[in-house]
Amino acid sequence: MKKRIGWIVLALASVLAVGSCYGFLSVKKEKVAPVESKGSGIAFPEMMSQLSRGLTLWGNLNAAEKKQAVDAVIGLYKSRDNAAILNSGEFYSGKIDETLKGNPSVANMDIMTMMRVLAVMEYDFYNGENKDALAKKVLGEKGFSENKMRRQMGARFGAQPKL
Repeated sequence: MKKRIGWIVLALASVLAVGSCYGFLSVKKEKVAPVESKGSGIAFPEMMSQLSRGLTLWGNLNAAEKKQAVDAVIGLYKSRDNAAILNSGEFYSGKIDETLKGNPSVANMDIMTMMRVLAVMEYDFYNGENKDALAKKVLGEKGFSENKMRRQMGARFGAQPKL
């Protein structure tokens, strides 16, 4: 019986020793992040310069570049206009994708204007103004009415319809 317990303890100790060395000596392979689609290859300042003239470049950017561009715009609104946009860069890059897919003619719009319009539509542009008054000013009376209906339907059915 003691001989059997000795063998079990020795086997268990061997497994623990090998496992510890395996992790400690970094023999195990590190997980590799999935390869993201190739980006535009354009430097950030040049990318932002192009996006400030229009969104024609947007389709050539990968998800990380889109998020970086949107985050930069959110930061610019915060520092320049003392306005807050609370939704994430991923949220708005998705909204820009949806908007461009649904209405390709808005590709002429610059990223600052696009972000302001989308944030106002989502009632996520905090600059001290009344949300309804700001939406009427930015979207116009017709756009305000359509957006109000879109928001009500989204609240009623639990999902936001596509833009």
